[in-house]
Amino acid sequence: MTAAGRGRTTGVRRLLPAIAVRAAVLATAPLAGTAGAGMAGAAGVAPPGYACAAAVREVSPDVPWPQRRLGFARVWPLSRGAGVTVAVIDSGVDGRTPQLAGRVDRGLDVVNGGGRADTDCVGHGTAVAAIIAAAPWVGSGFVGVAPAARILPIRQADAGRDGTAAGLAAAIRAAVNRGARVINVSVVTAEPSTALRQAVGYAAARDALIVAAVANEAQAGNPRTYPASYPGVLGVAAVGPDDRNTDFSETGDFVGVAAPGVDVVTVAPGGAGGILVRGTSYAAPFVSGVAALLRGYHPRWTAEQVRRQIEQTADHPAARLPDAGVGWGVVDPYAAIASAPPGTAPAARAPAALAARRPAAPLPPGPGQAALLGAAGLVAAAVLLLAGRAVGRHGTARHWRPAPPGRPALSTSDEAR
Repeated sequence: MTAAGRGRTTGVRRLLPAIAVRAAVLATAPLAGTAGAGMAGAAGVAPPGYACAAAVREVSPDVPWPQRRLGFARVWPLSRGAGVTVAVIDSGVDGRTPQLAGRVDRGLDVVNGGGRADTDCVGHGTAVAAIIAAAPWVGSGFVGVAPAARILPIRQADAGRDGTAAGLAAAIRAAVNRGARVINVSVVTAEPSTALRQAVGYAAARDALIVAAVANEAQAGNPRTYPASYPGVLGVAAVGPDDRNTDFSETGDFVGVAAPGVDVVTVAPGGAGGILVRGTSYAAPFVSGVAALLRGYHPRWTAEQVRRQIEQTADHPAARLPDAGVGWGVVDPYAAIASAPPGTAPAARAPAALAARRPAAPLPPGPGQAALLGAAGLVAAAVLLLAGRAVGRHGTARHWRPAPPGRPALSTSDEAR
Protein backbone atom coordinates (compact mmCIF):
# COMPACT_ATOMS: atom_id res chain seq x y z
CA MET A 1 0.00 0.00 0.00
CA THR A 2 1.14 3.52 -0.70
CA ALA A 3 1.04 6.29 1.84
CA ALA A 4 -1.04 9.07 0.39
CA GLY A 5 0.98 12.04 -0.75
CA ARG A 6 4.38 10.33 -0.52
CA GLY A 7 4.40 7.97 -3.47
CA ARG A 8 5.87 5.05 -1.55
CA THR A 9 4.81 2.27 0.69
CA THR A 10 4.95 3.02 4.39
CA GLY A 11 5.41 0.13 6.77
CA VAL A 12 4.63 -0.30 10.43
CA ARG A 13 7.16 -1.51 12.95
CA ARG A 14 5.88 -3.66 15.78
CA LEU A 15 7.41 -2.76 19.10
CA LEU A 16 8.26 -6.27 20.14
CA PRO A 17 11.26 -5.25 22.22
CA ALA A 18 14.60 -5.53 20.47
CA ILE A 19 16.20 -6.17 23.85
CA ALA A 20 16.79 -9.26 25.94
CA VAL A 21 13.60 -10.18 27.80
CA ARG A 22 12.72 -12.89 30.25
CA ALA A 23 9.63 -14.81 31.28
CA ALA A 24 8.81 -15.02 34.94
CA VAL A 25 7.41 -18.41 35.82
CA LEU A 26 4.39 -17.10 37.50
CA ALA A 27 0.46 -20.33 37.16
CA THR A 28 -3.09 -21.01 36.45
CA ALA A 29 -5.25 -24.05 35.92
CA PRO A 30 -4.65 -25.62 32.50
CA LEU A 31 -6.97 -24.51 29.74
CA ALA A 32 -8.51 -26.92 27.30
CA GLY A 33 -6.54 -27.51 24.14
CA THR A 34 -3.04 -26.47 23.23
CA ALA A 35 -1.73 -22.97 23.82
CA GLY A 36 -1.30 -22.08 20.19
CA ALA A 37 -4.35 -23.72 18.66
CA GLY A 38 -6.75 -21.52 16.74
CA MET A 39 -5.09 -18.22 17.53
CA ALA A 40 -3.85 -16.68 14.29
CA GLY A 41 -6.10 -14.35 12.38
CA ALA A 42 -9.08 -15.31 10.28
CA ALA A 43 -7.69 -18.72 9.40
CA GLY A 44 -7.39 -19.70 13.07
CA VAL A 45 -4.03 -21.40 12.65
CA ALA A 46 -0.41 -20.30 12.67
CA PRO A 47 1.37 -20.07 9.32
CA PRO A 48 3.88 -22.82 8.51
CA GLY A 49 7.01 -22.61 10.65
CA TYR A 50 5.49 -20.21 13.16
CA ALA A 51 4.85 -21.26 16.76
CA CYS A 52 2.11 -19.30 18.50
CA ALA A 53 2.77 -17.78 21.90
CA ALA A 54 2.34 -20.40 24.61
CA ALA A 55 0.27 -19.88 27.74
CA VAL A 56 2.16 -19.51 31.01
CA ARG A 57 0.26 -21.23 33.80
CA GLU A 58 2.07 -20.31 37.00
CA VAL A 59 1.22 -17.21 39.00
CA SER A 60 3.08 -15.36 41.71
CA PRO A 61 1.53 -13.42 44.62
CA ASP A 62 4.27 -10.81 44.36
CA VAL A 63 3.06 -7.40 43.26
CA PRO A 64 5.19 -6.30 40.27
CA TRP A 65 7.19 -3.10 40.66
CA PRO A 66 5.12 -1.10 38.11
CA GLN A 67 1.94 -1.82 40.05
CA ARG A 68 3.65 -0.76 43.30
CA ARG A 69 5.19 2.31 41.69
CA LEU A 70 1.98 3.60 40.12
CA GLY A 71 -0.39 2.57 42.93
CA PHE A 72 -3.44 2.71 40.68
CA ALA A 73 -5.48 0.42 42.95
CA ARG A 74 -5.83 3.36 45.32
CA VAL A 75 -8.24 5.04 42.91
CA TRP A 76 -10.45 2.01 42.28
CA PRO A 77 -13.05 3.16 44.84
CA LEU A 78 -13.57 6.13 42.49
CA SER A 79 -13.04 4.54 39.08
CA ARG A 80 -12.15 1.13 37.67
CA GLY A 81 -12.77 2.17 34.07
CA ALA A 82 -16.33 0.85 33.94
CA GLY A 83 -18.22 1.93 30.84
CA VAL A 84 -15.05 2.75 28.90
CA THR A 85 -13.95 0.84 25.80
CA VAL A 86 -10.22 0.81 25.09
CA ALA A 87 -9.17 -0.24 21.60
CA VAL A 88 -5.94 -2.20 21.31
CA ILE A 89 -4.57 -1.88 17.78
CA ASP A 90 -2.11 -4.74 17.61
CA SER A 91 -1.93 -8.46 16.87
CA GLY A 92 -5.37 -9.23 18.32
CA VAL A 93 -6.30 -9.98 21.93
CA ASP A 94 -7.01 -13.47 23.22
CA GLY A 95 -10.51 -13.41 24.69
CA ARG A 96 -9.87 -16.71 26.52
CA THR A 97 -7.20 -15.22 28.75
CA PRO A 98 -8.65 -15.62 32.26
CA GLN A 99 -7.95 -12.10 33.50
CA LEU A 100 -9.61 -10.61 30.40
CA ALA A 101 -12.39 -13.13 29.84
CA GLY A 102 -15.82 -11.63 29.31
CA ARG A 103 -14.49 -8.14 28.55
CA VAL A 104 -12.91 -8.62 25.12
CA ASP A 105 -15.15 -7.70 22.20
CA ARG A 106 -15.05 -9.55 18.87
CA GLY A 107 -13.23 -6.61 17.32
CA LEU A 108 -12.09 -6.41 13.73
CA ASP A 109 -9.27 -8.03 11.78
CA VAL A 110 -7.96 -5.33 9.44
CA VAL A 111 -4.87 -7.14 8.20
CA ASN A 112 -6.80 -10.21 7.03
CA GLY A 113 -9.60 -8.23 5.41
CA GLY A 114 -12.28 -8.66 8.06
CA GLY A 115 -13.50 -11.05 10.70
CA ARG A 116 -12.98 -11.01 14.45
CA ALA A 117 -9.79 -10.17 16.34
CA ASP A 118 -10.34 -11.80 19.74
CA THR A 119 -7.56 -14.34 19.10
CA ASP A 120 -3.84 -13.70 19.22
CA CYS A 121 -1.15 -15.99 17.90
CA VAL A 122 1.65 -13.47 18.34
CA GLY A 123 0.79 -12.59 21.95
CA HIS A 124 1.82 -8.95 21.77
CA GLY A 125 -1.71 -7.54 21.77
CA THR A 126 -2.80 -9.75 24.67
CA ALA A 127 0.19 -8.64 26.73
CA VAL A 128 -0.68 -5.00 26.05
CA ALA A 129 -4.40 -5.47 26.81
CA ALA A 130 -3.68 -7.20 30.10
CA ILE A 131 -1.67 -4.24 31.35
CA ILE A 132 -4.66 -2.05 30.57
CA ALA A 133 -7.52 -4.13 31.93
CA ALA A 134 -6.58 -7.47 33.53
CA ALA A 135 -8.87 -8.26 36.44
CA PRO A 136 -7.55 -9.50 39.80
CA TRP A 137 -6.80 -13.23 39.81
CA VAL A 138 -6.58 -15.49 42.83
CA GLY A 139 -2.94 -16.00 43.80
CA SER A 140 -1.55 -13.41 41.39
CA GLY A 141 -0.06 -10.04 42.27
CA PHE A 142 -0.48 -8.85 38.69
CA VAL A 143 -3.53 -6.80 37.78
CA GLY A 144 -4.34 -4.24 35.10
CA VAL A 145 -4.81 -0.52 35.60
CA ALA A 146 -8.53 -0.37 34.75
CA PRO A 147 -9.97 -3.83 35.47
CA ALA A 148 -13.56 -2.87 34.61
CA ALA A 149 -12.77 -1.45 31.17
CA ARG A 150 -13.67 -3.33 28.00
CA ILE A 151 -11.12 -4.18 25.32
CA LEU A 152 -11.81 -3.72 21.63
CA PRO A 153 -9.16 -5.63 19.64
CA ILE A 154 -8.30 -4.33 16.19
CA ARG A 155 -5.81 -6.60 14.46
CA GLN A 156 -3.49 -4.65 12.14
CA ALA A 157 -0.66 -7.21 12.05
CA ASP A 158 -0.48 -10.95 12.50
CA ALA A 159 1.83 -13.92 12.48
CA GLY A 160 3.45 -13.91 9.07
CA ARG A 161 1.72 -10.73 7.95
CA ASP A 162 2.97 -7.24 8.75
CA GLY A 163 0.98 -4.05 9.01
CA THR A 164 1.26 -0.86 6.98
CA ALA A 165 0.63 2.78 7.79
CA ALA A 166 -2.52 2.61 5.66
CA GLY A 167 -3.66 -0.42 7.63
CA LEU A 168 -2.92 1.36 10.89
CA ALA A 169 -4.97 4.32 9.69
CA ALA A 170 -7.87 2.01 8.85
CA ALA A 171 -7.54 0.39 12.28
CA ILE A 172 -7.78 3.75 14.05
CA ARG A 173 -10.91 4.65 12.09
CA ALA A 174 -12.43 1.24 12.85
CA ALA A 175 -11.72 1.68 16.57
CA VAL A 176 -13.41 5.08 16.57
CA ASN A 177 -16.42 3.81 14.64
CA ARG A 178 -16.87 0.97 17.15
CA GLY A 179 -17.03 3.30 20.11
CA ALA A 180 -13.53 3.30 21.56
CA ARG A 181 -12.89 6.28 23.83
CA VAL A 182 -9.22 5.40 24.31
CA ILE A 183 -7.06 3.86 21.58
CA ASN A 184 -3.76 2.17 22.48
CA VAL A 185 -1.23 1.99 19.64
CA SER A 186 1.90 -0.01 20.50
CA VAL A 187 3.11 -0.07 16.89
CA VAL A 188 4.90 2.68 15.01
CA THR A 189 6.05 3.84 11.63
CA ALA A 190 9.03 6.10 11.04
CA GLU A 191 7.52 7.50 7.85
CA PRO A 192 4.85 10.22 8.02
CA SER A 193 1.67 9.22 6.24
CA THR A 194 -1.19 11.40 5.06
CA ALA A 195 -3.66 8.57 5.65
CA LEU A 196 -2.40 8.05 9.18
CA ARG A 197 -2.42 11.77 9.99
CA GLN A 198 -5.99 12.04 8.73
CA ALA A 199 -7.04 9.03 10.81
CA VAL A 200 -5.57 10.69 13.92
CA GLY A 201 -7.59 13.80 13.08
CA TYR A 202 -10.68 11.63 12.61
CA ALA A 203 -10.22 10.22 16.12
CA ALA A 204 -9.70 13.66 17.63
CA ALA A 205 -12.80 15.06 15.95
CA ARG A 206 -14.84 12.21 17.45
CA ASP A 207 -13.39 12.56 20.95
CA ALA A 208 -11.21 9.44 21.06
CA LEU A 209 -7.83 9.75 22.78
CA ILE A 210 -4.92 7.99 21.08
CA VAL A 211 -2.11 6.82 23.36
CA ALA A 212 0.95 5.71 21.39
CA ALA A 213 4.34 4.21 22.20
CA VAL A 214 7.28 6.32 21.03
CA ALA A 215 9.42 3.31 19.97
CA ASN A 216 12.61 1.58 21.10
CA GLU A 217 15.16 3.01 18.67
CA ALA A 218 16.97 5.57 20.86
CA GLN A 219 20.30 3.91 20.05
CA ALA A 220 19.48 3.36 16.38
CA GLY A 221 19.12 6.93 15.18
CA ASN A 222 16.25 7.95 17.46
CA PRO A 223 13.90 8.56 14.51
CA ARG A 224 10.71 10.57 14.89
CA THR A 225 7.86 8.08 15.00
CA TYR A 226 4.17 8.12 14.20
CA PRO A 227 1.41 8.29 15.30
CA ALA A 228 3.06 9.54 18.53
CA SER A 229 4.37 12.66 16.76
CA TYR A 230 0.99 13.82 15.47
CA PRO A 231 -0.82 16.60 17.37
CA GLY A 232 -3.28 15.39 20.00
CA VAL A 233 -1.65 11.98 20.40
CA LEU A 234 -0.24 11.20 23.85
CA GLY A 235 3.22 9.71 23.22
CA VAL A 236 4.59 7.43 25.93
CA ALA A 237 8.22 6.72 26.79
CA ALA A 238 9.58 3.93 29.00
CA VAL A 239 11.27 4.31 32.40
CA GLY A 240 12.84 1.94 34.89
CA PRO A 241 12.35 1.77 38.66
CA ASP A 242 14.50 4.91 39.07
CA ASP A 243 11.99 6.94 36.98
CA ARG A 244 14.66 7.67 34.36
CA ASN A 245 14.05 6.98 30.71
CA THR A 246 15.62 3.77 29.51
CA ASP A 247 18.49 3.55 27.08
CA PHE A 248 16.18 2.24 24.35
CA SER A 249 13.23 4.61 24.77
CA GLU A 250 13.17 7.33 22.13
CA THR A 251 13.42 10.98 23.06
CA GLY A 252 12.03 14.16 21.55
CA ASP A 253 9.25 16.69 21.61
CA PHE A 254 6.72 13.94 20.85
CA VAL A 255 7.14 12.37 24.30
CA GLY A 256 4.13 13.33 26.41
CA VAL A 257 4.58 11.23 29.54
CA ALA A 258 6.42 8.11 30.65
CA ALA A 259 5.49 4.84 32.34
CA PRO A 260 7.24 1.63 33.44
CA GLY A 261 8.80 -0.20 30.52
CA VAL A 262 11.40 -2.49 32.11
CA ASP A 263 10.68 -5.85 33.77
CA VAL A 264 6.97 -5.35 33.22
CA VAL A 265 4.83 -8.33 34.20
CA THR A 266 1.89 -9.21 31.98
CA VAL A 267 0.24 -12.35 30.61
CA ALA A 268 0.46 -14.46 27.47
CA PRO A 269 -2.58 -15.69 25.52
CA GLY A 270 -4.61 -18.33 27.29
CA GLY A 271 -3.03 -18.09 30.72
CA ALA A 272 -3.04 -15.97 33.84
CA GLY A 273 0.62 -16.69 34.49
CA GLY A 274 3.18 -13.94 34.18
CA ILE A 275 5.81 -13.10 31.60
CA LEU A 276 8.41 -10.35 31.85
CA VAL A 277 8.66 -7.90 28.96
CA ARG A 278 10.26 -4.55 28.25
CA GLY A 279 9.80 -1.78 25.74
CA THR A 280 7.67 1.27 25.11
CA SER A 281 5.01 -1.12 23.80
CA TYR A 282 4.34 -2.00 27.41
CA ALA A 283 4.69 1.51 28.82
CA ALA A 284 1.87 2.88 26.64
CA PRO A 285 -0.87 0.60 28.05
CA PHE A 286 -0.26 1.86 31.60
CA VAL A 287 -1.17 5.32 30.33
CA SER A 288 -4.12 4.00 28.32
CA GLY A 289 -5.37 2.39 31.52
CA VAL A 290 -5.13 5.70 33.39
CA ALA A 291 -7.01 7.38 30.55
CA ALA A 292 -9.75 4.75 30.96
CA LEU A 293 -9.91 5.49 34.69
CA LEU A 294 -10.29 9.19 33.96
CA ARG A 295 -12.89 8.72 31.25
CA GLY A 296 -14.87 6.53 33.61
CA TYR A 297 -14.62 9.09 36.41
CA HIS A 298 -15.23 12.12 34.18
CA PRO A 299 -17.45 10.83 31.36
CA ARG A 300 -18.10 14.37 30.11
CA TRP A 301 -14.47 15.34 29.78
CA THR A 302 -13.13 15.55 26.26
CA ALA A 303 -10.18 13.52 25.03
CA GLU A 304 -8.08 16.68 25.09
CA GLN A 305 -9.01 17.34 28.72
CA VAL A 306 -8.05 13.80 29.66
CA ARG A 307 -4.72 14.11 27.88
CA ARG A 308 -3.97 17.41 29.58
CA GLN A 309 -4.89 16.02 32.99
CA ILE A 310 -2.53 13.07 32.58
CA GLU A 311 0.32 15.35 31.53
CA GLN A 312 -0.15 17.98 34.22
CA THR A 313 -0.56 15.53 37.10
CA ALA A 314 2.42 13.39 36.09
CA ASP A 315 5.29 12.99 38.53
CA HIS A 316 7.39 15.78 37.03
CA PRO A 317 11.16 15.31 36.73
CA ALA A 318 13.60 17.87 38.12
CA ALA A 319 14.05 19.40 34.69
CA ARG A 320 12.60 21.91 32.28
CA LEU A 321 9.22 20.66 31.11
CA PRO A 322 8.38 18.92 28.96
CA ASP A 323 11.56 16.85 29.16
CA ALA A 324 12.78 15.16 25.98
CA GLY A 325 13.11 11.80 27.73
CA VAL A 326 10.02 11.58 29.92
CA GLY A 327 7.84 14.45 28.73
CA TRP A 328 5.80 15.82 31.61
CA GLY A 329 6.96 12.95 33.80
CA VAL A 330 5.88 9.52 34.98
CA VAL A 331 2.13 9.05 34.86
CA ASP A 332 0.49 9.38 38.31
CA PRO A 333 -2.94 7.68 38.44
CA TYR A 334 -3.74 8.87 41.96
CA ALA A 335 -2.96 12.52 41.23
CA ALA A 336 -4.84 12.38 37.94
CA ILE A 337 -8.03 11.24 39.68
CA ALA A 338 -7.74 12.83 43.13
CA SER A 339 -6.90 16.32 41.87
CA ALA A 340 -10.09 16.58 39.82
CA PRO A 341 -13.30 15.67 41.67
CA PRO A 342 -16.44 15.30 39.54
CA GLY A 343 -17.60 18.59 38.10
CA THR A 344 -14.13 20.15 38.04
CA ALA A 345 -11.88 21.00 35.13
CA PRO A 346 -8.48 19.42 34.40
CA ALA A 347 -5.34 20.77 36.05
CA ALA A 348 -3.89 23.95 34.58
CA ARG A 349 -0.77 23.67 32.45
CA ALA A 350 2.41 23.90 34.52
CA PRO A 351 5.16 26.44 33.72
CA ALA A 352 7.67 25.08 31.24
CA ALA A 353 10.59 25.79 33.55
CA LEU A 354 9.00 24.14 36.59
CA ALA A 355 11.55 22.42 38.82
CA ALA A 356 9.53 19.53 40.13
CA ARG A 357 9.94 16.40 42.21
CA ARG A 358 13.10 14.43 41.66
CA PRO A 359 12.94 10.81 40.52
CA ALA A 360 12.09 8.40 43.28
CA ALA A 361 14.69 6.00 44.59
CA PRO A 362 14.57 2.53 43.01
CA LEU A 363 12.07 0.19 44.64
CA PRO A 364 13.35 -3.01 46.21
CA PRO A 365 12.12 -6.23 44.61
CA GLY A 366 9.03 -7.84 46.10
CA PRO A 367 9.41 -11.00 48.20
CA GLY A 368 10.79 -13.79 46.10
CA GLN A 369 10.73 -11.70 42.92
CA ALA A 370 14.45 -11.90 42.26
CA ALA A 371 14.35 -15.67 42.29
CA LEU A 372 11.44 -15.73 39.88
CA LEU A 373 13.16 -13.56 37.34
CA GLY A 374 15.88 -16.09 36.69
CA ALA A 375 13.58 -19.08 36.62
CA ALA A 376 12.42 -18.88 33.02
CA GLY A 377 13.18 -17.51 29.58
CA LEU A 378 11.39 -15.58 26.88
CA VAL A 379 12.24 -15.53 23.19
CA ALA A 380 11.00 -12.51 21.26
CA ALA A 381 11.42 -11.62 17.59
CA ALA A 382 11.16 -7.98 16.61
CA VAL A 383 9.72 -6.91 13.30
CA LEU A 384 10.83 -3.97 11.23
CA LEU A 385 8.92 -2.94 8.16
CA LEU A 386 10.14 0.37 6.77
CA ALA A 387 9.37 1.67 3.28
CA GLY A 388 7.34 -1.48 2.63
CA ARG A 389 10.24 -3.89 3.14
CA ALA A 390 10.09 -6.44 5.93
CA VAL A 391 13.39 -7.14 7.64
CA GLY A 392 13.55 -10.56 9.24
CA ARG A 393 12.07 -13.92 8.45
CA HIS A 394 9.02 -13.94 10.68
CA GLY A 395 7.91 -10.31 10.81
CA THR A 396 5.72 -10.03 13.87
CA ALA A 397 6.84 -13.42 15.20
CA ARG A 398 7.16 -13.71 18.91
CA HIS A 399 7.74 -16.94 20.81
CA TRP A 400 7.95 -17.38 24.54
CA ARG A 401 8.16 -20.44 26.73
CA PRO A 402 9.12 -21.13 30.33
CA ALA A 403 12.66 -22.44 30.75
CA PRO A 404 13.65 -25.09 33.30
CA PRO A 405 14.58 -23.66 36.71
CA GLY A 406 18.21 -22.65 36.91
CA ARG A 407 18.62 -22.20 33.16
CA PRO A 408 19.77 -18.77 31.93
CA ALA A 409 17.29 -16.53 30.15
CA LEU A 410 17.15 -17.07 26.41
CA SER A 411 18.47 -14.21 24.33
CA THR A 412 16.33 -12.18 22.00
CA SER A 413 16.23 -13.11 18.34
CA ASP A 414 16.53 -9.64 16.84
CA GLU A 415 16.40 -10.12 13.11
CA ALA A 416 15.37 -6.53 12.53
CA ARG A 417 18.83 -5.12 13.17
